[in-house]
Amino acid sequence: MEVGKISGLHIFEEKGKPGIEKDKVKVLKGGGIEGDRHCFDKDRQISIVTGDTLAWMQKQEVEGLCFQKFKANIIIEARGTDIRGTRIKAGDTVLAVEGKKRCFEGCRRCQEEMDCMLKESCYYASAVSDGELHVGDLIHYDYNWNRYVRQMLVPGIGRKEQERLKNASVLVIGAGGLGCPVLTVLSEAGLGRIGIVDGDVVEETNLNRQFLYSPSDLGKNKAACAGRWVKAFRPDCRTSMYTEWFTEENGASIMEDYDLVIAAVDRVPTRLLINQMAVSLHKPFIDGAIDGFYGTVTAVLTKESPCLACMNPEGKEPLHVSSSLGTTTMIVGALEAQSALMYLAGIPSQNGSVLSYDGIYGTLEEIPVKKNAHCRVCGNRHI
Repeated sequence: MEVGKISGLHIFEEKGKPGIEKDKVKVLKGGGIEGDRHCFDKDRQISIVTGDTLAWMQKQEVEGLCFQKFKANIIIEARGTDIRGTRIKAGDTVLAVEGKKRCFEGCRRCQEEMDCMLKESCYYASAVSDGELHVGDLIHYDYNWNRYVRQMLVPGIGRKEQERLKNASVLVIGAGGLGCPVLTVLSEAGLGRIGIVDGDVVEETNLNRQFLYSPSDLGKNKAACAGRWVKAFRPDCRTSMYTEWFTEENGASIMEDYDLVIAAVDRVPTRLLINQMAVSLHKPFIDGAIDGFYGTVTAVLTKESPCLACMNPEGKEPLHVSSSLGTTTMIVGALEAQSALMYLAGIPSQNGSVLSYDGIYGTLEEIPVKKNAHCRVCGNRHI
């Protein structure tokens, strides 16, 4: 995911002297810019600021103490992006970025409780690898393999499988009770691209189970809020938010660009529509459903898999509104995501059956289901 680009580079050789403008600089692994006085400082090897912030500082009538002290090695052109706590790649170099260390008590802006762009757009970084930076280099979030070291110790998940997850894309339809744990697990596991579809808004009755939201999100679109969480947690994940309902008119155009589809919705007609489009577009598809203490996960991953229409040919909706318990939605949503991750990583997984969860007894049962050769959706079709 592109963050912006480098618009200026400076080396500061001695304290109190102006910086030397450069077209390119060399960075040293574990340190900063070669020749800079802070190259091997403990915690502020490379200083970074946005061009907008520098322009803002020059216009202020009330100056801050940092305005005189802060010197930027790298000026970047980027808007609305917070790169702290991430790794960014520019040219052939990777930088580990932190936020501003602290504000000074003697700063007039702090004393007068005034806003400060420098506090929000000033960063310090160190080089993860040797390399060069050039003015004009594009800046991208770097995939942080170190986040997945413990995951790659799991039998069956090594570097090759993690690479597959990095390059995979999943469309999650529904960002509610099931969608929240699905999105969390996919983000944690290092999936490369996630799409989120939901036209609904956050309501107070959602907050007993939909943990990606808070009371401050009431009335806001779920896909937008969930997408912001994913971007904050995994800035390197390419995240697309579709703030609309999934329908027969827009469904195919949204779905066609993803490797796998997960349904996390509570209405049978919508689930059957997603199923129909997934089969038509030859997309592997995973469905989840819950009611109180109980839930099911159905994976339609191959041409031999029975689809949802095989199991519910008449499209019958339950007569009552499904009750929603937070623990059940978390478990069933996590099972949906786990099925997706295993498939995308190339690990044999549940297929051709319904996985039934009983929260009263804490059991999982695999219920075999036969494919209907005369199914109106998947009969004589191939995934």
